[in-house]
Amino acid sequence: MTLRKSNILDKISSLIPGYNGYAVRDELRNTDKKLRENLARIVRESESLIITYQNSLINTNDMQSCKEWEISRKSLNTLFSKINNATYGESSFFSKNQLKVEDLEKIYSYDLEISERVSLISKTVEENMNEVLSAVLVKVQIRAIERVLINRFNFINQYK
Repeated sequence: MTLRKSNILDKISSLIPGYNGYAVRDELRNTDKKLRENLARIVRESESLIITYQNSLINTNDMQSCKEWEISRKSLNTLFSKINNATYGESSFFSKNQLKVEDLEKIYSYDLEISERVSLISKTVEENMNEVLSAVLVKVQIRAIERVLINRFNFINQYK
């Protein structure tokens, strides 16, 4: 993050009690959103690679492998929507039940776990797609990400 020169609005906002903490939390929410958008993009790209691979399987008449990858592809498509539309840690300015910086960092830790698993999916799809157990590995990672998303959702809903 680059430091910018403070302006008159920054000086006025420093006079409002609690605003600086709100601004820090807002920046953490923006970072979280950008991370999830990037993860969703990687998932979409992985799905696209699977489609390309499926086309080659169809050309070689390997329908069994194509069906295995279709299950993973559909799951990735659903996962894309879940990541892209995941709720983020937001509480209104005057809410009694405010998300603190530590709470937003907990949400971010969920997103980092998702990031690690999405990275593994991406690597598998890019490098090891023709190995027999690759589709299974992708499915296992998708299920794990879905569990993390549920935990993340439940954590955030404590503050709504």
